[in-house]
Amino acid sequence: MVGKTQLLGNDHRKKVLIIPHVRKPGVKELVLEVSNWLERHGAPYFLLERDAATLGLDLPFASLDSAGEIGLVIALGGDGTMLHAIDLMRGMDVPVVGINIGKLGFLTAVDAHHSVSALDDIFAGKYVISERMPVGCTVSSTGESSVYRALNEIVVGKLIRERLIHISTYVNGLFFMRYSGDGLIFASSTGSTAYSLSAGGPIVTPDLRCLLLTPICAHMLFARPMVLDATDRVMVTVEGAPERLSLSVDGRLDVEIPSGAAIEFYALEETVKIMELVDASFYGTVRRKFMRPPAGEDMS
Repeated sequence: MVGKTQLLGNDHRKKVLIIPHVRKPGVKELVLEVSNWLERHGAPYFLLERDAATLGLDLPFASLDSAGEIGLVIALGGDGTMLHAIDLMRGMDVPVVGINIGKLGFLTAVDAHHSVSALDDIFAGKYVISERMPVGCTVSSTGESSVYRALNEIVVGKLIRERLIHISTYVNGLFFMRYSGDGLIFASSTGSTAYSLSAGGPIVTPDLRCLLLTPICAHMLFARPMVLDATDRVMVTVEGAPERLSLSVDGRLDVEIPSGAAIEFYALEETVKIMELVDASFYGTVRRKFMRPPAGEDMS
């Protein structure tokens, strides 16, 4: 399958990092289940010190700097926990697999009640690595610039709820469209099932390298979402009187955009490695998470 590679075997000299959502009900029991499985199978593992302390568990812990080589990250939670784990591992080229104890868990591989069978498959080499394209953004103002990165999406929005914002977009240096509304979502194909979907954007297979431009509550007759090539670069400027704008990065980081700033969006060449089981199907996941199953089919 395009964008995926099969990995054979496992290097047990590398450690497994468990990253739990420490406030989720039942997470303590799931951490113990996963850690007990790893211990029984001779796989070295650890938690970050703050997570182990918060959960009150007497389990191996370390910092990322002192842990040694990490071969796998297991995120216990939902999509937010996956995004948190991916952010922590940026630049380390380590695959992340998710066990869902959240609500949707679109990025996760399995639900919590399948955790043991999933670990059996993973350590038997029955998995694939899906390499996902993140999106990037550069905010430039008064000779200074800030760079942001997201797996799902970066959103330009308004800080004052009652006001429309007027945004001009330029694709590869050429004027494209002037939008009036609540903001714009710039998403990756992975992010097509997140905020962009809620705003009327298309669902795109994550194997496709592309950018999505999705207006939020646009006050205009033409406000269709756009699918752009991954090589396109989109510049955004604010028209008219200065407006207070915000930049939201994967829903995890929110910053105010300086008045008069130019904002450029683009696809990143680096990839994020998400581990999936060999029988995983994106289209099956879409149906299972968002649609009713056929009569008699088990949703689990």
